[in-house]
Amino acid sequence: MKRRNFINTTALAGLGVASLSSFKKPEIHNSQIKITLTPWSLIRTGYGGSDPLNIDLLDYPRVAKSLGFEYIDHEIFHFPPDLNESYLDKMNEAMETAGVQSAVMLSGGKGDLGDPDPKKRKEAFATYRYWIDVAASLNCKALRNVCGEYITVPHKEKLNYAIEGVGELGDYAASKDLDLLIENHNGYSSDPEWMIALMEGVNLENVGILGDFTNWTLERNPDTFYPDPYKGIELLAPYIRAVSAKSEHFDSKGEETTIDYKKMFSILKKAPQFVYAGVEFFGNDISRNQGTFQTKTLIEKVLREIKG
Repeated sequence: MKRRNFINTTALAGLGVASLSSFKKPEIHNSQIKITLTPWSLIRTGYGGSDPLNIDLLDYPRVAKSLGFEYIDHEIFHFPPDLNESYLDKMNEAMETAGVQSAVMLSGGKGDLGDPDPKKRKEAFATYRYWIDVAASLNCKALRNVCGEYITVPHKEKLNYAIEGVGELGDYAASKDLDLLIENHNGYSSDPEWMIALMEGVNLENVGILGDFTNWTLERNPDTFYPDPYKGIELLAPYIRAVSAKSEHFDSKGEETTIDYKKMFSILKKAPQFVYAGVEFFGNDISRNQGTFQTKTLIEKVLREIKG
């Protein structure tokens, strides 16, 4: 597997990480959709976690292939804190041996691109720039990020900060031939109108949305949800390039009990840039391997049913 250069330079002061160097298209066809495996399905803790059911990260590509996946996502929290070029070489070798390819690098939680404090926005940019370089080294096609989750400033003010932060990171991602995908991840980002305004404000060809089927919590204490997740996905569809297909429980027919997958993927036919359908099983009633496989099987089934 051809590997892009991984540039390892000096530590970023105060961050504890190393510094690494509008559209209209036809309706999608099922043939362009690639089903990916999101690592949380199998690895439920961050690096060094004590969950006995976790698999070793370097064995993740092999397990993914054994479950029928050709593409895998990566999650920043699963990588060792002393990540270096040697470890990335091992991951690339593991993927090549298994016969799988990278899709999306999942980042977030290490700073807010829409933070009101310009110093904190700058720190977040530096952190996620590092992970864009990691993603490029692993031949990912996109980096997922989140912003707008924490409601600490008014709607429009947060939007302005997010447009600035996402735009800056989007420019850097473009320099590495990567898309930057913002996920509806609670707070303002679970308001489709806010997300659309963010996309229109940034207005970069490589910036889009990763649509999550279940992240629709607008406010907490008490929890307030966007009322219709299907409508939310429909509104975001023009900007969606990947989805997180969440799953937890299945009935006797293999259908997910809380999400109508056929309805969701029928709506996603209106998403002209949609390519990656990420399996994210987080249930505990059946084995992680079984839940992951059943989710993949369900996606394949609904894609056949809505074909045409």
